[in-house]
Amino acid sequence: MAITLHLGVVDVAYTEQGKTTTTGDVAEILEEKYAVMGTFVDLHEDDIADALADQMAGLLETAAMGHPVNAKSLEFPKVDAMFRDYLDDGEWEQQKGNMPTVAAVKGVSHRKKRPFVKENKARPSFIDTGLYQRSFRTWADEK
Repeated sequence: MAITLHLGVVDVAYTEQGKTTTTGDVAEILEEKYAVMGTFVDLHEDDIADALADQMAGLLETAAMGHPVNAKSLEFPKVDAMFRDYLDDGEWEQQKGNMPTVAAVKGVSHRKKRPFVKENKARPSFIDTGLYQRSFRTWADEK
């Protein structure tokens, strides 16, 4: 039995100016261009392992008490929260060779009524609408 850990997003549609894309499309683009999730794993590998171990220990304890456990598909909300914090804290930008995105520096935020005004403050990269960040999920399944 092999267990595979996945990092990804819940596929949700973005619609802007009549064009539709999904969080899955955005995640693929960001990973290809910036290695956002890969950098997260590199920076937090030990923390991720600890969170997984804690959750697995909890499942074993539940099973030992005679309660049913579904090990076919596991989710890891602590890892999801770590990824959200990683984006909020701008950890990606803090890595050698990484520069904040132009949109982040300009404060572009589609959460605001006027996303492109100069008065918008700079923000961390990859959190324009927040949908990519909120849709992130970590899960494991048995192969």
